[in-house]
Parts: sequence; C-alpha cells; structure tokens
Amino acid sequence: MSCALLAAVLIFSCVHHRPRLGNPVTQFDPPRKSRPRAEAFSHFLAATMLERRGAMDQAIAEMRAAADLQPDSSSLTLRLIRAYVRNQDYDNARGMAERAVTQIPDNANLWIVLGEIYHQLNDYDKAVEAFQKAIEIDPENVLGYGALVSVQEKTNDLVAALDIYQRLAQMTPKSAGVHFQLGLCLVRINDNENALPSLERALELNPNLIRAHYLIGAIHLEKGDNEKAVDHLEQYLQQSNLPDAEQAREQLAAAFARMGRYDESLEQLDLLLESSAAKTRHHLERMYVLLRAGRAPRALEVVPPDDTPILGAFFRALARKKIGEPYQAAFTALDTIDGNVDEETSSFLNELLYLYSDNDAGKFLVGELTALRDKGIRSNVVDMLLARTLINLERYEEAIPVLEGVLEHDGPQHAAHFDLATCYELLQKVPEAETHLKACLEIKSDDPEIMNFLGYMYAVNKMKLDEAEKLLTRALELDPNNGYYLDSLGWIYYQMGNADKALDFLKKAVLAAESDDAELRDHLGDIYLLKGDTEKALAEWRRANRLNPKLEGVADKIQQHVK
Repeated sequence: MSCALLAAVLIFSCVHHRPRLGNPVTQFDPPRKSRPRAEAFSHFLAATMLERRGAMDQAIAEMRAAADLQPDSSSLTLRLIRAYVRNQDYDNARGMAERAVTQIPDNANLWIVLGEIYHQLNDYDKAVEAFQKAIEIDPENVLGYGALVSVQEKTNDLVAALDIYQRLAQMTPKSAGVHFQLGLCLVRINDNENALPSLERALELNPNLIRAHYLIGAIHLEKGDNEKAVDHLEQYLQQSNLPDAEQAREQLAAAFARMGRYDESLEQLDLLLESSAAKTRHHLERMYVLLRAGRAPRALEVVPPDDTPILGAFFRALARKKIGEPYQAAFTALDTIDGNVDEETSSFLNELLYLYSDNDAGKFLVGELTALRDKGIRSNVVDMLLARTLINLERYEEAIPVLEGVLEHDGPQHAAHFDLATCYELLQKVPEAETHLKACLEIKSDDPEIMNFLGYMYAVNKMKLDEAEKLLTRALELDPNNGYYLDSLGWIYYQMGNADKALDFLKKAVLAAESDDAELRDHLGDIYLLKGDTEKALAEWRRANRLNPKLEGVADKIQQHVK
C-alpha cells in the first residue's frame, strides 16, 4: 500500500466506525449514505497527488471538496487548514478554522491552529483566547502552552508568559529546557532573585546546558557576589564557540577587578583585545584596570582607538599624574580635542561604571576628578565627567553646581542643560527642569528625545497638555516606532480624558517596547479604569506590580479596586 493510501486510510478511519462483521449488507453492499465518504476519499487522494506536484491551488480545491463532504473529520479539516497556511492564504485558513471550531468545539488542536492563524494575522487578543481555549480543553497539551507563550513573548506580555512557564515547570518538573526558559523569562523582567533557582535547577538536570552558567554568573555580578560570578563565568568560558563569550569574558574581568585581583582582570582583557571580538570599550577598561593596579606607566603606553579621543586622553593624563609627570596641561588640553564628550560618556563611561561597580569605579573617578578641580584645573571635560559620574551615583544635588559651573564658564551646551534637566526632574523641581529642556530645544530644535522628556513631564504634572501633544506628535514623526514616545502621547491623551486614543497609543507602546515595562502596564491599567473596565485595569496593575513591586501607587490601586 502506498504512503498516500495509508495516510488516507488513517485519516478516514479515525472518524468513521468499521462495519460490523455480522451485517453482510454493510460489508458488501454499502448503503447510499456512505457515498460521500467515498467521494471525499477520492478528492483527498487527488489533493495528495497534486500537492506532491506543487500544484497547491488545485490541491486545496480538492481538499476543500473532501472537507465539505466530511465536515466532522477533524484530521481532514486540519489538513486543509494547514494547506491554506502553507499557501499563505490566511483569510481562507481563518474562515475554515473558525467554522471547524464551531463544528468540533472540543478539539484542542483545532483551537491551537486557529490561534496560530490569528497570530500570523497579528490579531493577538484572539490568538491568546484560542490558545487558552485549547488549554482549557486539554490541560496536558504542551503545544497549547508553547503556542500561548510564543504570542505573549511577541506582544511583550512577559508576566503572562512567566505564568505559563511556571505551569509547564510543574507539569514537566524534570525538563531542563523548561526550567531554563523560566529562568530566562525571570531575567527578562529583572527578577534575578527568582531566576537563580530556576537556572540552577536547569543546570542540575542538564549539566551540559552551559549557557545557564553565563546567566547565573551575570546575575551574581549584578548582585555584587563577585566570587560566585567568577566561578560560573569561568565554567562557561571553558567551552568553545560560545554565543556570549565576549560578554562573559568582559564580566569576568570586571568581577576580578572588583575583588582587587587586577592581574587576572588584565589577563581577561588582554585575551579580549587579542581576539576578533575586541571593542573600543575594552581598551578603556584596560586603562582603568591598569590605573587601579598601580601600573600607570603601562596605562600611559596604551593608545586607544580613534573613536574615544577624549576618554583615552583623560586616562593617559591621569596616568601622568600617577607617575609624577607634569599633568596639568594634559587635562586642560582635553577641551581642545576634536571629539564629543557627551557621546563618549554615554557610550563608554556609563558601561564602565556599571561593570566595574558604581561603589568602586564610581567612587574612584569622583575622587580623582574632585582632586583635579581642587588643584584649580578648569576643564569642561573634567567637569562633565564628574557630573555624569555623580548622576550615575544618584548624587544629583552634588552634580547640579558642577553643571551650572559648566554653563557659566563655557556658555550654553546641550549636554549640560540635559543633565541639569535630568537632575532637577528627579528632584521634582519641575520649573527648573522645564527651563533647561527648553534651552536644549533652542540648541537642537528637532531633538525627539528632548521633546519626549518635556512633553511627558508636562503630562505627568497635568500641565500644558496642548503643547505636550504637539511635542510628542512631532517626536513620533521623527521616530514613529519609539515605544517611549508612544507611551508619552498616550499618557497625554489620558490626562485629556480621551481614553480611546490613549488606549490605542499605549497598546502600540507595549508592542514597540524593548521588553515588558511596569510603567506602561500601570498606564494601561489607569486607562482601562477610565474606560470603566475594572477587570482589565486590575489585570494590568497586577502585571505592573509583578514587573516592579516598588512602583509607586500600584499596590494601592489593586487593593482599592479588588472586589
């Protein structure tokens, strides 16, 4: 029997009962009502042959004829729907699947296929409903959970995805892959405390799941558990052809430096610089570690890449100071270098402070920069580096006089005004922040980041909403898919009382965001409440609370509106 014939027999036998042996009429002379089955069988065979020849349109027509003759055959219906999908005819696939679930409502696989079609058509709400229906029908159907997670991750609903991973972990407690995905999802929502046991369990179940070592090491580094970070990162780097080798080696160097093990830190940085993965920041990190290790002469020998002229020259000048050479002129000359201190600090200094710890690298740099100023060195670069470092350390009130001094000595400049606006806004001094943001726009009239900053600040404080709307409309013209800008405009419409427009922009913002975001979910909850949908509001506030339990006001809103 050919494969096609065998498949046909299997498909039809799963739906129709065999005739009883004691009935000779049924055996040898089928009644007229069985003819549709025979006709359907003929159409199915024709479809199979046409599909093999690549004649998909004709194959689908034959399959449709077979399905019309046998509407209660779930296998045949699924085959037709999948043929439509392969042919990218999603409209017909959807119509057929919607008809099928009304005719055979208790078939979980049909609901999964319908959900997949909705997913392809970007109708995410209906896709989620279909997958949830499949799980309700068959709670043990892992395909339904997997499909639901796929939609939730695509729509940035990581809290819902997390719930599914937790259920899967209960259903398949010995699946290393499920525990790993659960840990990864927890990392993505910044719940590292709960991610650790899941990743450790995955590694226990499958010691070859080496990427778990990398994630565990990165979590320990962020927590400041440097010895544990070293242990896991070293185990990860024992393997070859690793996707995160560069990041792991850089983090390992940082962990060693934080513990004062500078030789081992430099060894890792040297390996990075000798590899094809070498980046500009690795040169700067090596200069920093050499200075911390008391090897200023070696730091002075380093010539960083051309894209860090200012920071490279700064570290070299600091090396001169450390070895007792004349250094004042080297620092004042920083202001004459053709470069952009704003871009360099944003790209490189912030990363160095994160990796090598604000408490360690941050305090070291603040000490060195403050000492230079105390020596009477007047340099725009020195002042901006000090201000940026203080902001990273959340010492905003100390950064303000430094930045005001920059404006007094060097005149208006975008970076200083922006940093002052940041400090004042974080200190809840709105008029002062507004002054500096408007000064930024005078320098760069089409800067969407500043438009968003100012417009969102207006929205949060329920002031100048018409101006805020204009600012965000223009920002989105310049950067249409920016999730933060979409959120800001949505929040402006919320403050105006326009719930429908607000909801439209917030939904777009959630999809455009880099990851699930507590503040966006909080905003969505408030908008649903404005629309009178308390149930959906609570769902979004609970998501926000799971993403960030410290987000102000969310827990109170949940408590207030729970019936």
